[in-house]
Amino acid sequence: MREENNPIRQKNLRELKALLFKKRKAIKAEMVKDTGLSVVTINSLVKELVKENIFLENSFVQQKTGRPAADYIFNYDKSFYLLVSIQEKKSAKRKRNLETIIKIVNLDGDEKVSDIVDFPNDTDDLLQIIDKYIHREYEIERIGLTLPGKIFEGVITSSWENMFDSWNIEKELKKITDIPIKIQNDAHIMTMGYCVENNLTNESVVGIYYPEKSMPGITILSKGVLIEGQKGLAGEIKYLPMLMDKAAPGTDEELVHNLSEIVAIYNAVIAPSIFVISSENIDEEMMKRQIGGNTHLSRQPNKPVIYFDRNFQQSITVGLRWLVTKDTIYKINFQER
Repeated sequence: MREENNPIRQKNLRELKALLFKKRKAIKAEMVKDTGLSVVTINSLVKELVKENIFLENSFVQQKTGRPAADYIFNYDKSFYLLVSIQEKKSAKRKRNLETIIKIVNLDGDEKVSDIVDFPNDTDDLLQIIDKYIHREYEIERIGLTLPGKIFEGVITSSWENMFDSWNIEKELKKITDIPIKIQNDAHIMTMGYCVENNLTNESVVGIYYPEKSMPGITILSKGVLIEGQKGLAGEIKYLPMLMDKAAPGTDEELVHNLSEIVAIYNAVIAPSIFVISSENIDEEMMKRQIGGNTHLSRQPNKPVIYFDRNFQQSITVGLRWLVTKDTIYKINFQER
């Protein structure tokens, strides 16, 4: 049997790659100890991974006895991820426009490219922008895309100003590239990114992303699993009776009032252990006072911990990395790294 068709060898290769990805560096004796594989097997696997430029020989480490041993490091620049975030542009005048934030990161999350591009009015222009970045000098392994809209089976079911409704974005992207693409709602990505970075993924969480002069996005997370509902519409807050016929809040006071009512509703319905709230331009103390003074919340038996995410872009970037790696051996886990 050819080595590339040997399932046991392929399993061992995956295990060894995942090990060094997490450890960052190791000598062969440590690989033998950590994997339980034989010295002969480790020697053969390491030789192959060095040849493929996945492992790099770093230096020699003097042992307590015997000759120095070669130290191997993981090559995080072996491949890269393209992370694309369509989000509302910050504006002192509260004008509502979108922008596209584009990052290329290596397997360790180091940013090689970070650009901001005004969002084009035509979705075909967005495809051209993505096409431009996947043909740069970096070997893109996966693409992660997030936008202000609910997605179900690649089709956007509800979105910012209804701009993307019914757009089969996954199908359109596959016309320009065979690179695997993962697409998810911005509130989900913000919540997951914050939880991953702060080791909260084993909790029950409600995430609320509430930009100025906009309707909020909601995420329901149960021990690391997103609860998305039928057609991805679970928690779509603009369909709450209290908000369906209302315009987006025009003042900070109106926004924090809505926010406290939303927290009370989801605390009663979901009873999460944690709320993660992202409303970067609103004063945190103002939000805390309004939520703390909500009489409905004070009477409810569930007493969640409330976190305020003050770095939305960082959470989005981490969330997109989680999205593109969650089903791979390179799944990010800040607690282990």
